[in-house]
Amino acid sequence: MRKKGLALLLLGILLILQAGSALASVPYRTFTLGENGTLVQTQAAYEPIRSMTRFGETTLKNPADMRLGPDGNLYIADDGNNRILVITQSGEYVKEIGNKKSLKSCQGVFVDDDLNVFVADEKARAVVVFDQNGKEIRSYTKPTDTPLFGESAAFKPNKIVLDKRGNLYIASTGNTNGIVQLSPVGNGEFLGYYGANQSRVTWITAIRRKIMSEDQLKMQADVVPTSVKNLAIDEKGMVYTVSESENATLRRLNVAGSNTLTIDFNTERTTAVAVNSFGSIFTANKDGYIMEYTSEGNTLFYFGATDTGDQRVGTFKSVTGLAVTDDYTIFVLDEILNSVQVMQATEFTDLVHRAFTLFQDGKYAESKVPWTEVLRMNSLFTYASTGLGEALYREGNFDEALTSFRNGGNRKGYSDAFWELRSDWLHRNLGMILIVIVAAALALKILGMADKKFRFMAPVRTVTGRIRDLTILKQVGWCFNMMRNPFDCSYGIKKEKRSSLAAAAIIVVLFFILQVANKYFSGFLFKTVREGEYELLRDAALTFGAFLLLTVCCYLVCTIKDGEARFRDIVIGGAAALTPMLIALPIRLVLSRVVTFNEQFFLTLLDVVAYGFTGILIVLAIMYLNDYTFKKTIAIIVITLFTVLVTVALLFVVYVLIGQLIDFVSSIYGEVVYRFVRKV
Repeated sequence: MRKKGLALLLLGILLILQAGSALASVPYRTFTLGENGTLVQTQAAYEPIRSMTRFGETTLKNPADMRLGPDGNLYIADDGNNRILVITQSGEYVKEIGNKKSLKSCQGVFVDDDLNVFVADEKARAVVVFDQNGKEIRSYTKPTDTPLFGESAAFKPNKIVLDKRGNLYIASTGNTNGIVQLSPVGNGEFLGYYGANQSRVTWITAIRRKIMSEDQLKMQADVVPTSVKNLAIDEKGMVYTVSESENATLRRLNVAGSNTLTIDFNTERTTAVAVNSFGSIFTANKDGYIMEYTSEGNTLFYFGATDTGDQRVGTFKSVTGLAVTDDYTIFVLDEILNSVQVMQATEFTDLVHRAFTLFQDGKYAESKVPWTEVLRMNSLFTYASTGLGEALYREGNFDEALTSFRNGGNRKGYSDAFWELRSDWLHRNLGMILIVIVAAALALKILGMADKKFRFMAPVRTVTGRIRDLTILKQVGWCFNMMRNPFDCSYGIKKEKRSSLAAAAIIVVLFFILQVANKYFSGFLFKTVREGEYELLRDAALTFGAFLLLTVCCYLVCTIKDGEARFRDIVIGGAAALTPMLIALPIRLVLSRVVTFNEQFFLTLLDVVAYGFTGILIVLAIMYLNDYTFKKTIAIIVITLFTVLVTVALLFVVYVLIGQLIDFVSSIYGEVVYRFVRKV
């Protein structure tokens, strides 16, 4: 037993040391995107293997861009040394192109299939072209033969890519009109602006545009769109752009310049982008965090860290360039560290890529094995669940696909699989369902005829009659008359006391229960909260607090505006106006569990009808209870809503003050205790 215990102890120590060593080799954590857009930690996707700072006898100085050439070499725009430095992937010096005479500011570089090197020279305001031997063969300057470019538009090339036809796509510093597109013919014919970023138009922006001059608008960051920060192009000619703005972080532009990519997660301050031949997209932001997306825009990995001064391999200060090979080796250019860091895919990442490649090639059955292995290694890797679900779906195994899609949080796939399962179930059981419905109808008919003759249901009718005669049920039932005849219901509440506060409380509680049931127990497709996440106290405070606040404010406003309703009438009338929701919410709960995205219209229609009907009843209840005109009722509602906003603001101020008071008292108490202890 002692030997076994000692062996287990040694094994544990070895595992701890191994884990610590593995953690030390990767100075950052890796995340993937979980359900509902949350980041979930996963195994290290890429591990740094080396940092290259010296290439032969030379070093970098403020490098601004980097490309992987068709020859497999890395071409670096070495801005501080006014050159293009060419190195191998292992960091060996190959050659350099350009010098201080031919280049003023190397901000961008691109290499075509003929190994011609295109350099975006911002200070020279030109794109300079060299052949593979370093000889300058031509340059492109600002288009002057067309008024479409704009006389005042800036032409300061900082990044450049070329398509297969030789057309140039130039990102120009300060030019917010879009990417400058030039033809290789002649002196570079201006083909037009391409893929301009869009500014976010808020209501504040709209007001500014109405009252500010053009010069003033240029000073507003949310009015003027940002210029493109970096470019990449894939083998299909799709142009990828990144910008530091929040609403245009990563885009994939087609021939028309329209964005065809929807990403599920992005980071701010994005400065670099790269694409390999498999369509995998990589971006990096200024702080050194790297994202890997699939060709559909799904997040695979998010990793990296900012260098805090220890200069560990795998941390960065300011990333300006990315290059990715087809074996998923990443080269990261850092303009402050003057280095090229190399990162290599781990075994886990290779497994993910292999499964993804098999799936893209249509080998769905073969892709199931690596997807399953990925999930065995990390069950929270939702994209693997989605991939496995897609493979199972293509095989026709809809039941297991449904489970995989749910585990992966893929609602679209879940909807498709559920539609197939539901369709198959209906085909198999529709005949039996019709037989049961007809049999039930006949049974009820026969039961009714027998009851007329033998009266055996009399005891049941007696009991149900006594239940219906209960005062509280009558009072609750009267509130439902609001849907049929709002005037009579309001008159009965105000003059005849046909309902009570207890009945109103029952209706509001039922509304709360049904609302909570819809929130937490709706079908997976239409559920808005995470599985296992419950906030019942918060829901209760919002529902009952909002109802009480609205009724109190409405009563106060009505009292000032000569309203006839008492507070009791306002409360009961408000509860009665909620009765359409008591009918709609159970129907919505059932529908949410049986419909797919194809029939989502029914849920939307039900919501519109229920909320619209409730809103109308609220207006009519206030009008009839207070004997107002329709115009005055609308004015009362507007004033009530304003009063609610003011009350909420005041409550928030009181809450903040009470918190500060508690902190103040706590600090005084702590100081007194500290001084007392010191004296003792």
